[in-house]
Order: sequence, then C-alpha cells, then structure tokens
Amino acid sequence: MSRDWGFGENRVGDRTSVTDDSSAPRPRLVWAMGLTNAAYGYAFAAVLVTMPQVMAANHVGEPFIATLTALATFASLATFALAPLLDTLISRRAWARLLGLLAAALTTALLLIAPTGPLVGPLMMADALTLVMLTTALGGWLGAALPKDMDDTIGTWFTIGNAGGFGLGAVSQFWLISHLPAPWGALAVGGLAVLPLALQRLIPDPDTARKAVRESFGDLGRDLVVLVRQPLVLRVMLMFAMPCAAFTLTNAFGGLGPDFHVSPEVIDLANGFGATVTGLLGALLARWCLRAVHAPLLYLGVGLAGAVFTATVIGLPHTMVIYVVAVIGENIAQSFAQVAQNAIVFGSIRRGSALAASQFGLLTTAALLPYSYMQALDGYGYHLAGNVAGSFLMDAGVSFAGCMLLLVPVLRWMRRGQLVAPDDDGAVDAAPAIAA
Repeated sequence: MSRDWGFGENRVGDRTSVTDDSSAPRPRLVWAMGLTNAAYGYAFAAVLVTMPQVMAANHVGEPFIATLTALATFASLATFALAPLLDTLISRRAWARLLGLLAAALTTALLLIAPTGPLVGPLMMADALTLVMLTTALGGWLGAALPKDMDDTIGTWFTIGNAGGFGLGAVSQFWLISHLPAPWGALAVGGLAVLPLALQRLIPDPDTARKAVRESFGDLGRDLVVLVRQPLVLRVMLMFAMPCAAFTLTNAFGGLGPDFHVSPEVIDLANGFGATVTGLLGALLARWCLRAVHAPLLYLGVGLAGAVFTATVIGLPHTMVIYVVAVIGENIAQSFAQVAQNAIVFGSIRRGSALAASQFGLLTTAALLPYSYMQALDGYGYHLAGNVAGSFLMDAGVSFAGCMLLLVPVLRWMRRGQLVAPDDDGAVDAAPAIAA
C-alpha cells in the first residue's frame, strides 16, 4: 500500500474529487507545511503550562494562577474581531512571519519577567492573542493556497504541529529556564519557538490579485458581511459552537489526581508525555479514518463515542490504571476531533479566497466557545455531585445531546454537499481584499 504524502482524495463533505488543474504544479511536503503550526503549540505551552509552573514555584496562589490563565484564553477570542486584518495591508505570508517573531519575543519576555509582578497577566493575554492570530494567518494562507483534495492531509498535520509543539514545550520549557542561567533559558525557549517559521518557505502563494490598501479597507466591511451570511460558514459555525467534541476534561485531569488516588509523578507523566504521544498517534489514526469517513461524520462520531467512553469511566474503580486509561482515551478522542475539525475548516475555504484568514479566524473562534462553557459546566457538575463523577456525567451528557441534535441536519447537509467549498479555484463571492 502506498503512503499518502498529501495527494489523497478529499473526503471533507459528500464529494470525492481531485483537483482538475493538471497544468499547475502539485504542492509537495504538505505534511511539513502543517508542522509550521508547531510554533503556535510550542509557545502556547508557555502560557498554559510553563508560566503557571513558574508562578506556583514562586508561591503564587492557584486561584490567582487559574484566573490569569482564564484571562489569557479569553483574550484569544478577540481573534474574531482582528482576523480580517490578516486579509489586508500585507500578505498572509508576511503576517505569519511577523506574528511568529512577535509571539517568540512575547514568550521570551513572559519567562524573563518577575513571576509575581504586574506584567504577568498582560503579557500572558498579549501572547495568547498573538499566537491565535498566528495560527489564523497560517490557516488562512494554507486554506487558500492548497488544492481542495489536500484538506484532510493539511488538517491532520496542522493538528500534529499544534499537539507536538505543545507537548515539546510542556516537557522542556520549565527545565530550560530552571537549569540554564538567566536569561539563557528564556532565550532558548524563544529561539525554539522561531524554528518552525523556517517551514513557511514551503507554502505556496495563492493565485489571488493584490489590491491597494485603501481599496481593501473600502471593500472589507462589505465582504465580511457577505462572508458571515454565507450558509456554509453559518453551518460550520453552528457545528463547532455546539458542545459535541471539545473534550475539555483533558484540561482538568491535572487537578483530578486525588479523586483517583494518583501520585503527582503519575499525573505529570500521564498528562505530559503520555497525552502528547497518544495525541499524535490519534491524529495519524484519524487521518487514516478520513480516507473512509467524511470529516463532519467523523467529528460527530468521535463526539458520541467519547461521550460513551466518559460515561463508562464513571462506573469503573477510581484507581491509577483507570486514571491513565481515562487520560489517554480523552486525549485520543480530542485529537480525532481536532483533525476532523481542521479538515472541515480547510474544506470550507475556497481555494484562492481573499478572505481565507477572516473565515479561518471566525470558525476557529466558534470552535473555542465550547472550551470555555464546557469547562464551566464540568466544574458545576463536580460541585453538584461533590466528586469527579459529576464532572464526567455532565461532560458526557451534554456532549451526547449536542451530537444527537446535530446528527440529522449534518447528514442532510452532507448529502447536499453543503459543508464544502466549490472545487474550482475561482474567486469567492465577496470581492478580493489582498493576496496571501
């Protein structure tokens, strides 16, 4: 059996197609293009994992750390409003490079400042927003530049880049800043965050005409109204905003160790190395599944299967073995869901779209919504039941209900081909703003 390096069929919607532009050279090393997203994952580990570790080591209270982390995550939702800038002024290539360098600088500064000082919160928020803008610029660039039959492949490796970068950052950054003399540890982290930017040279430019800045801004408002009113965009936004496959329990397992009578060493190993490796394997397995299952159906299917798995854990003895199984299972399911989610997003972007980054940012923001309210619901479930069973039951029940509500309409949309962009490389319905 031959290996697929980016030339497989497109199975995002209810079509199976191959790009019909035989005269254009086929992009190669698509998997390496997806790994450009490792810059996003690696630097975000500094915001969500490393800086909280540094603050905890300096006796900052856990409630305050949790508040700053939540504020950083909330700040990243501003991408919804700022993403259209990535389709104007300069190319998406230039935006991706500038944002990558800015994110590396902010990450370095965050790890250099006093962890108990007043700048920690603002820097965490600025870094988080910059990083989500970076992945949005990359996603819009890739979505507009690659043939539509590569959506599944780039969606998989975009996920792997994020997960692999985050895992590497989570296991290495604290060691670097605690074992290397200041400021070399923080500078090393910043330097590693820059490395994936070199892979951006592999990404081709979309064939879209560049417009003047004043013309771009003059058309942008009208074009965005057209974009957000497109039925395809609204359907995908609804899918992602529903609580189907967020698997936010993966963010809570670090604090659930005592409920399973697990030592801190096992917690670190399971949620660090274990979660990263199984997540990467899950992404590759999801790519294989996309050859036979359409991405929207895989997205709902893993949501239903994950809900059943989560509910099953409730009835099992809360031991170390079950804890590890739960961590691995939830992380594999989340990886499956994110691969399917990325394939859906890339599949919804028309090749050559002048508003690709705006659309990617809009759909990414919709996908982030369940991560906020599901985490709150899981915590409320724990409060109601007084133990971890409440969190698991709340998470499983809400996710299962969300998937069932969407199942019939999604199947209907798939049959009608209403969850994918056209195969042709023509301009989008909105007027073009600027080339990538």
